[in-house]
Amino acid sequence: MSILSTGGANIKLEITGEDLRQFSEDLINRAVSEVAAAISESQDDSLLTREEVKRLCNVCDATLWHWDKRNYLKPVRVGAKVMYRNADVRRILGVRTKKSDGNDKE
Repeated sequence: MSILSTGGANIKLEITGEDLRQFSEDLINRAVSEVAAAISESQDDSLLTREEVKRLCNVCDATLWHWDKRNYLKPVRVGAKVMYRNADVRRILGVRTKKSDGNDKE
């Protein structure tokens, strides 16, 4: 039975300052985690222009075309604009960084 669903009964709770401090820290940490997750998720959903992707990946238009044809990095068409998902570009950058270290093969 929940304390809050006891009807009209009067209930008195006693907590220590340490209990209250721990509760507030837990509440703050949970809120910070949820905000960080929401920010991370919103960054994954953002779109980048072709020029931004070329600059970030240090590639040319021909490379982007080849990546599209090989399903390595697919663009998203927004009307007449060609955009790229930020999460996809970050994935590409991660793979390229590992490959340049010589530690990972695709």
